[in-house]
Amino acid sequence: MTTMEPVFQCHCGLRYRRKEHLIRHAKCHSEANSPQCPFCDKTFGRNDTLRQHVRTHHQNKDIPRGRAAQACSYCRSRRSRCDGNLDAPCAACVQRGLQCSFTQSAQRCEGQSSQSSVVHPASASLGLRRHSESIEKSPNRILPYIQAYFEKFHPYWPFLHRATFDPNNEPAFLLQSVAMIGLWVSEGGQPSAMDLHAQLTTSIYQQKDRWDVSSRRGEQQQGCHSNTPGSIDPWPMATYQGILLHLIFALLQGGQDRLDLRMKQSLSEIPSQLLVALVRSCLQRNMFSYPTMFAHFNSASVPDVFIWVGIEEVKRFALALYKVCRRCRVDDAKLLSLADLQFAMPDSDELWHASSGLASRIPASYSDRNKEDNWISQAARFLQSDGADFDWI
Repeated sequence: MTTMEPVFQCHCGLRYRRKEHLIRHAKCHSEANSPQCPFCDKTFGRNDTLRQHVRTHHQNKDIPRGRAAQACSYCRSRRSRCDGNLDAPCAACVQRGLQCSFTQSAQRCEGQSSQSSVVHPASASLGLRRHSESIEKSPNRILPYIQAYFEKFHPYWPFLHRATFDPNNEPAFLLQSVAMIGLWVSEGGQPSAMDLHAQLTTSIYQQKDRWDVSSRRGEQQQGCHSNTPGSIDPWPMATYQGILLHLIFALLQGGQDRLDLRMKQSLSEIPSQLLVALVRSCLQRNMFSYPTMFAHFNSASVPDVFIWVGIEEVKRFALALYKVCRRCRVDDAKLLSLADLQFAMPDSDELWHASSGLASRIPASYSDRNKEDNWISQAARFLQSDGADFDWI
């Protein structure tokens, strides 16, 4: 067999078979851009060569991380390579329409433990490091647990849209929350699920000020205006869905041990605080009002099917949160009620679970079904009596 001879030659005499290899080598001749070992006087053409040199000749030493080694918040949350800088957004953020942000929390993450977490504020989702040993080394290991989630858990709590759920593009926090539930319903996975839940819940609580808007004044008064597409304050649905999964998991862990005489379950301190903060944040954003939902997702540039999916997702999230509130006892805190659900019931499960052809199947009467007369909150006038000593519903 004939071996192809090198055809690209550098002025120093070295020859390469591929032009890109010659270009990469040529960088070593530029002293200004050549990375230098901080522990000796050697310079290198590439950062990976420098790192290999340090591992070989300067053991137990770490290369100081400069700006070039720092990823933006989004790329760091997904543990992917970032090509951005302070002056221009990276390609990943441009592709997804996100604000490319280099936050202080991302910089601090380098020196923290495995319980650290990173936030990319553009999508208001928590990007958390992988904690479970079973899913840490390869993203492919998470796929069986995602499948278990949709096969065993999703039929009872269908507030994620399976057809558009893409493990390669979902925020890390939501992806790991789904995997946590998948571990719980998988044979032999409960110990790992409990460990992952404990660590992620701690991270959620530590970053509560980033997603909890219940104490911010004026946001609810801004109403639909602050929630129009392209606004600087999008709804952090992925974060809220992940938190809801953690609250459901807390109920699953509690079992029958914490039921009181009203058949309600008492949550521990941190899950109780998270539940109250989640409910109040959603109400503060006015998320459970159909006019606000429609204003948030409606846009001339957005296909009707995406508007439908967005509204349906919020509806189903709200009803799942309401179910959790009905099962929990939180002292001295007002949780979600029927009067807060100012929207009609979700569309059919058949459409929600459809994997193809959804755009052509959305009923033309969808807007009529969402008129105020059909809102769930209308039932509160008949089912919930003001001042009643006993809560029947």
